Amino acid sequence: MKNLLSVFFLLTSLIATAQNFLSWQFNDRYFSVSLGTGTSTYLGELNNRNSINNNLSLISGGIEARLLNRVAARVDLSYFSLKGSDSNAGDSTFQRQRNLSFNSRNFHTQLHLIYYLKPYKGDYYKRWNFDPFLFSGVGYMKFNPTAELGGERYNLREAQTEGVQYKKWVTTIPIGIGGKFKVNEFFNVNLEISYHFTFTDYLDDVSDRYALEFQSTTSEFLSDRKDEIGVIDPEIYDQILPGAVRGNPDDNDSFLQISLRAEIFIPPNLFKKKKKAIIKKPSAY
Repeated sequence: MKNLLSVFFLLTSLIATAQNFLSWQFNDRYFSVSLGTGTSTYLGELNNRNSINNNLSLISGGIEARLLNRVAARVDLSYFSLKGSDSNAGDSTFQRQRNLSFNSRNFHTQLHLIYYLKPYKGDYYKRWNFDPFLFSGVGYMKFNPTAELGGERYNLREAQTEGVQYKKWVTTIPIGIGGKFKVNEFFNVNLEISYHFTFTDYLDDVSDRYALEFQSTTSEFLSDRKDEIGVIDPEIYDQILPGAVRGNPDDNDSFLQISLRAEIFIPPNLFKKKKKAIIKKPSAY
């Protein structure tokens, strides 16, 4: 008798588990989370050859919600680095004699509106094996350009190398294209390429002119670094003076990102509190 009761309870438990699994699998899921990595390429005065960065420099994650048949929204968070250097410029150029460089670690929060090129099939597990999309939105980014001098790293914004105290936060406008590759009912692998416009020309700490006055000798050395490589072109060397042209203020800086993400769909009842079973006393009647 005890063995039969044990088998009965085991079968009951298995059936309940199976029903719960099926409900999680086949109830539609309108939310998904993603996590991935990729590359970030800075585009500005110190990317003299417009080369693409091939090193992993990006960690990103997001929460996406399906809104309409072809439209979704996503909140995205990322942490990434940007860098540039005049050492990559050609010899006998102004950039090579200028000899500036920077490295920046950045935090970026974004709100994306996503447009899918294919219509939603009605159930998440019936989605397309390949689902291409376009996206754009608005972002807010914290950036902090630094440079090494004498074996130590300095904050270039605080040094005021151009006599300007620019803000550490900047608004961005991302535009991008991507595709989702279905792995199984629950998972996607997503490939995305995005270009980010910014409302600043100081991602690299280079924009306009050399400062006329400096708050310290260190600030002056960080601003004008031509003497670290000596005279490459005498005419250009003599032009680099306080108040002289240092960058191009007509174009804001921007950056390009390529990312690969893993995406999982969230069950609709994942965050709902389970109701406690209430055991009522049997009525005497």
